[in-house]
Amino acid sequence: MLTYFYLAVAIIAETTGTTLIGSTAGFTKLLPTILTLSCYALSFYLLALVAKSMPVYLAYAIWSASGILVVTCLSVVLFNVHLNWQTIVGLTFLVLGVVLVNIFGNVH
Repeated sequence: MLTYFYLAVAIIAETTGTTLIGSTAGFTKLLPTILTLSCYALSFYLLALVAKSMPVYLAYAIWSASGILVVTCLSVVLFNVHLNWQTIVGLTFLVLGVVLVNIFGNVH
């Protein structure tokens, strides 16, 4: 169960870093740059821990898809981004893909 906790924290760290990256002004502002890079470092560290007990393909599918969904939701809420129907369909396929990988993704 600790694996899923690490994965959740990795997703939070990655999405926080992605949300902060705009405030770095091309990595020229020190504090936002340090925060962004720290979030990414924590995220990758935790993802590496998760990969010890969960197949990498599964951990990465969950991590990356969740990151895309969370960043998209944050963009809508924080930055007033409007999603067109094509984007919503694409996000739906993304979720379906992760579900299919979780159900049928047995790599031998």
